[in-house]
Amino acid sequence: MMRSALGTAPDFPLAETHSALQRSSRVVFTRAGKGRKSTLHDIEEHYRHSFELSPHIPWTAAADGLILDVGPQWLSLVGMPRQDALGAGWIQALHPDDVAPTTERWSHSLQTGSPVDVEYRLRLVNGNYRWFRARAAARRDEQGCILRWYGTVEDIQERKLAEEALRESSAFAGSILNNSPDCIKVLDLDGRLLFMNEPGLQIMEISDFPLLHGRCWEELWPASAVPLVRQALQEAAAGRTGHFSASCPTARGTPKWWDVLVSPIRGPDGQLLRILAVSRDVTRTKQVQQEAEQARRETQAAAQRFEAVLESTTDSVILLDQDWCITYVNQHAARLLRQRGLSLGANLWEAFPEEVGGIFDRHYRRAMAEQLPVVFEAYLSSPGLWLAVHAYPTTEGGLSLFFRDITEQRQAEQERWRAQERIAHMARHDALTDLPNRTLFRERLELALSSVPPGTQVAVLCLDLDGLKAVNDTLGHPAGDDLLRQVAARLQTCIRGSDTVARLGGDEFAIVQTRLTEAEDAADLAQRILDALAEPVELAGQPVLISTSIGIALAPGDGLEGDGLLKAADLALYRAKAEGRNTLRFFEKGMDEPLQARQALKMELRRGLIQGEFELVYQPLMDLHENKVAAFEALLRWRHPGRGLISPAEFIPIAEDTGLIVPMGEWVLHEACREAAKWPGPVGVAVNLSPVQFRKQGLVDTVAAALAASGLAPHRLELEITESVLLQNSDANLAELHALRAVGVRIAMDDFGTGYSSLGYLRSFPFDKIKIDRSFVSDLPDDPQSTAIIRAVMALGRNLGITTLAEGVESARQLAALRTEGCDMVQGYFFGEPMAAGDVEQMLQQSPRI
Repeated sequence: MMRSALGTAPDFPLAETHSALQRSSRVVFTRAGKGRKSTLHDIEEHYRHSFELSPHIPWTAAADGLILDVGPQWLSLVGMPRQDALGAGWIQALHPDDVAPTTERWSHSLQTGSPVDVEYRLRLVNGNYRWFRARAAARRDEQGCILRWYGTVEDIQERKLAEEALRESSAFAGSILNNSPDCIKVLDLDGRLLFMNEPGLQIMEISDFPLLHGRCWEELWPASAVPLVRQALQEAAAGRTGHFSASCPTARGTPKWWDVLVSPIRGPDGQLLRILAVSRDVTRTKQVQQEAEQARRETQAAAQRFEAVLESTTDSVILLDQDWCITYVNQHAARLLRQRGLSLGANLWEAFPEEVGGIFDRHYRRAMAEQLPVVFEAYLSSPGLWLAVHAYPTTEGGLSLFFRDITEQRQAEQERWRAQERIAHMARHDALTDLPNRTLFRERLELALSSVPPGTQVAVLCLDLDGLKAVNDTLGHPAGDDLLRQVAARLQTCIRGSDTVARLGGDEFAIVQTRLTEAEDAADLAQRILDALAEPVELAGQPVLISTSIGIALAPGDGLEGDGLLKAADLALYRAKAEGRNTLRFFEKGMDEPLQARQALKMELRRGLIQGEFELVYQPLMDLHENKVAAFEALLRWRHPGRGLISPAEFIPIAEDTGLIVPMGEWVLHEACREAAKWPGPVGVAVNLSPVQFRKQGLVDTVAAALAASGLAPHRLELEITESVLLQNSDANLAELHALRAVGVRIAMDDFGTGYSSLGYLRSFPFDKIKIDRSFVSDLPDDPQSTAIIRAVMALGRNLGITTLAEGVESARQLAALRTEGCDMVQGYFFGEPMAAGDVEQMLQQSPRI
């Protein structure tokens, strides 16, 4: 006997019932004899087997709900000793989330006497939880009072798992339907619409599907497509998948092209139940095909060259299964395998055992482990090839491998590196004399001025030749070039290894002399140069006498700014030439009036920025395809209170030298975006960026802030840069350009064609637009060379997908020539001078066309 909350109760009421049956059987046997004893014994055995072998766990509880007994299956199914489950002990095995709802249901049944039916999770002996269902009913006496509760516990774990799987499957199917980019429809066997997914309704521009429910699908198609629709439905009705492509407008009349698959839907018994139709919007694909066909006709020669390249490709393709076995190779890859004596079905590493553990092995295993594509270049030791490899995981667990032989490309890259080194040298050296050019001279000068040791000076010497024009006029330009080379050689013999002599252009040369202890050292160098160049030069077989004049400026006495020092030396040079030539002069303070004026302009520039003296004017950019204004270029002007309107050519260089271009450029961005936000949606605004703005951090944030403050859509803002942005700190500036592109703005290269490496930069960054410098437009259409250059740039733009714009259009003849060559956009005084913001809105309201 065990004690419950109500008092003493039998240990095993079910066992007592069993004993009662035994006593009853003995009585029956006494009264009825042997035959009846056998019958009761069978009943007893039947009861015992039903009780012990049932998959359900029987249990009894007292009237107050405390468990009195559970069947022997409790231990095997739950793992809890039967004694521990008695009373309220079974509650300890409940899942924490199921305790409250289970006890609440059980309490309700105890109070009302209604049957209990509850599902909950029980903790098994291994610590895991399993789902069970408990049901019980009350046994009452003649007065209706509850005597006992009798019930069973059923293991429903498999049912719960099946229900969860069904819910997940339904949710997954719904997710597919509602996230598919296609229009998915279900039809009955007569082709009437029963269902359409939500994205399909949006694509078809249908607001209320019930209006279409039950309509024949073919009624929605134009007459020309109905035979195709019927044929596809017949294919589906025959158990096959039908396919067709046709044009059909949406409910609102929007033209669309559709690619359609029509498939049968069968029931579990294999009988045809419904028809599934999946329509994919391929309108853009059709448009692209039509555009491509048009482009093919216009560039047939180029297409033929590209076709020849494609026909001669040596790409190889290999498909692997998850065991690294080769399941497919194309003809190029098959040739490689035949060299190894292998074919389909072979293990990849049997074909290339030397690569096991190498770069191929590591990348392939990473692609399979991470289920992500990998791209790499590697050297295949046999047959000795450099390969560009793309490896993509397949849905079957294998890999798709694409190889391209880049051996020649690698060799070409090495040659390109050598060429780039030569180009880099040319970028900083004079092509005629191989002396440093202005760019390298400026770098050397800035380096020397960045650290002038105490007690020393840096000298800048400017000189030009007297008589070069006479040599060119009398002996020809080749003789003049020879003269410049000989002068360069003599200058190099006059300087020390730490000094720099450069040709700035024409007959102008300059020298940076470092670590001078006194000004007389610079005078001595200048005198050596005068003496060296006084010696006759042999040109075209005859001696020629030349001379030079030299101007000298010293740092720190004459300043520590490179441009200022160079200009000071230039002023001294002009004084030397004015005083009889073939002499030298030091810079004196009386010569620096232009520098003083420049300094004054710097101060006024800072004040003008604070006082708001700057304004923007806008010049229209015309789209030749649409024949209308596409955008405006924002141009900065300074309205000085005393000097009137000052040209940007005068104050922009000063702003760049002083760094004021950064706050000035920030103001321009905000003002241009704010003004452009008032214009009609398609019209954009172009803003020039200075290379100085790229050297300061925060340019991307400045652009993003201007867009956010104005509400202007990013694609309506175009930023114009010159190639000097990429020439200086190109890697960092390229990263900055990519960050700007990520914001959503467009990037244009200004003054295209005027620099030495414009074409190279088109490979470095995917520009949206190239602006052809006005110098190539001014001679159109009379100059064949300008026309040829324009034509080449237009073809380049079309092949690279870059918009082309020609600057400086000032006549109808120039415009006609540019139209003929296929120019996309134009800009110039022919369409109007830069105008105030108010005039822009008036111009747009008039909708000017060209």
